[in-house]
Amino acid sequence: MPFLQRFALAAKAGFPAVECLFPYQEQIADVQQAQKASGIPVVLINAPAGEWENGQRGLASLPDAGEPFRHSVRLAREYAVALGCKQIHIMAGNREESITFDEQYALLIERLRYAADYLMADNIRVLIEPLNNDNMPGYFISSFPLAEKIIHQCERKNIFLQFDVYHCQKIHGNLWANLQHYWPLISHIQIASVPERHEPNKGEVNYPWLFQQLVIKNYPGWIGCEYQPENETFSGLGWLGKNKNIKAFS
Repeated sequence: MPFLQRFALAAKAGFPAVECLFPYQEQIADVQQAQKASGIPVVLINAPAGEWENGQRGLASLPDAGEPFRHSVRLAREYAVALGCKQIHIMAGNREESITFDEQYALLIERLRYAADYLMADNIRVLIEPLNNDNMPGYFISSFPLAEKIIHQCERKNIFLQFDVYHCQKIHGNLWANLQHYWPLISHIQIASVPERHEPNKGEVNYPWLFQQLVIKNYPGWIGCEYQPENETFSGLGWLGKNKNIKAFS
C-alpha cells in the first residue's frame, strides 16, 4: 500500500491516530497533506536510523556517526513539527565491537542529551525502546533495566520509554509487574501478539485484561499497533471493535 494512502485507510478502519516508522521517503508537504485529509493526528515517528538495508538500526550510539546522527534529529524535527507530532523514537543502533560497551554507552548518553535539548523548545519527547535479540540481534538497548538506566542518566525531562508489550514479554516476561515498575517513564505503548507478532487477539498476552488495567490506571498516552497482520489488514481488525473502551489506538 503506498505510504500516502495509509492515513485515509487508517481513519477508515477506525483508528483515531497513526504512527509511522520512517516517513522520509515522501516530501514533508505531501505527508502533511495526507495527514490533514485523513483528519487524524500523527502521534509518533522514528528518526532516520542510518543505512537500514545494510543492517544499521539507528545511529545514536555508533562511533564516527556524530554528524549523521545530528542530521537525523534535525530532519525528524522538521517532519514532526510539520505534522504536529510530539514524540520521536530515536534508535540506538547495534552493539559496535570496535569500542567497549562503556564507550558506546557514553556516546549514546551524549547524543540522546543533544536530541532532547534540540527538541525541547518544540515540546517534543525523545523515546527509546528496548528490542529483543530474536527480532533485532545485537541491538544495543536489549533490556528494560538498561533503558531505565539510560533515561535516568540522561537527566532530561523529555526523554521517555517506549514500552512495547511484545518486546517486554519476549525479553523478561512478568509483563504486568514490569509495566507497573516502568510506568513513570512510559510515554507510548505498543502491542502485538506473542510470540507470533500478529493481531493482539491470541497468544501469551491477555490483551482485553491489559487494556482494562490501562483504563483503570488512566493511561494518558497512545497505544500503537505494531504488529504484522496474520492475513489481510482489514479482515484482522475484529479485535479493535471489541475494545471500544480504548480510544487511543494508533
